[in-house]
Amino acid sequence: MAVQATLGDSVLNQVESGDAGATVEVIDSLVALHTRMVFRICYSILRNHHDAEDATQESFLRVLKWQDRLHTVRNHKTWLARIAWTTALDWRPSRNLVPIEGESSGSGFQELLQEKSPSPEDQAARNEMRQMFDRMVRGLPDELRQPLELSTVEELNSAEIGDIMQIPESSVRTRLFRARRILKEKLAAQLEVKRHD
Repeated sequence: MAVQATLGDSVLNQVESGDAGATVEVIDSLVALHTRMVFRICYSILRNHHDAEDATQESFLRVLKWQDRLHTVRNHKTWLARIAWTTALDWRPSRNLVPIEGESSGSGFQELLQEKSPSPEDQAARNEMRQMFDRMVRGLPDELRQPLELSTVEELNSAEIGDIMQIPESSVRTRLFRARRILKEKLAAQLEVKRHD
């Protein structure tokens, strides 16, 4: 990953110095480094694997469209995340928003709950917990769910999320606090119900 980052930095320096031939390399570097992040952002909004793939491709087409402005971008990761965010929001109204049952979310929440080799009982319990947690996250209002996913899955800080969502950093922190509080309360209630069953 460090090699990719170094390569990306050297290519970006070429673009800043006016080497037009390096633009394609910059875009290739952005695709190589950030495709997963772009897909996850698109999926967090669209909640459908196929639509998220299409929106990811559209995001990189938008990068290609604005390639002449690459040298003016301060933070390429945040810039690309913002493009993914707006592309997915643009994509959303014209698409069916009902997620396909059993579809892999790509959201990363599964990765947070997995171990290397759990027993079948542990794996079944984890799968049940993951599904319950995913349902709780999906049940959050978009204004709370989206910053939570950007923070948790993409590990973006409040300032970056604020830039992407075009809201103040303090609003991001408030929304994250509210989302986590709601999830904590829902999870405690669900565990209490399971304890009595």
